[in-house]
Amino acid sequence: MKEKGRHRSEHAIGRILRRYVRKKRFLVSSSIKDTLAQELGLDSLELHRYMMKKKGCDPASWRTSLRIEWAKQLILAEPETHLRDIATRSGFSDHSNFSKQFISHTGLPPSVWRRQQLL
Repeated sequence: MKEKGRHRSEHAIGRILRRYVRKKRFLVSSSIKDTLAQELGLDSLELHRYMMKKKGCDPASWRTSLRIEWAKQLILAEPETHLRDIATRSGFSDHSNFSKQFISHTGLPPSVWRRQQLL
């Protein structure tokens, strides 16, 4: 019986995470651990365990991945937009962190990635 309850709980968590993505709440600068943990009714350790099990990374890394994917969409949709603006609109506090994270996820700086995609 306990296993069944946990299954429903994981289902509910998954549903809330999908809504989080659909509403693009990953673009908001608040702490993901505080925001999601509170919304899910979990403490930050429980959230961390769930994310590691289901997503293979911690909550902050998951959010960063979502932001990078959003930035890539913006870069392709708006090729003339300055990368500093893309960084801000993607939830990054500064261009330097955006570039570092972008390189970490794609292996390329945003400017090079954009150039390659638009060839």
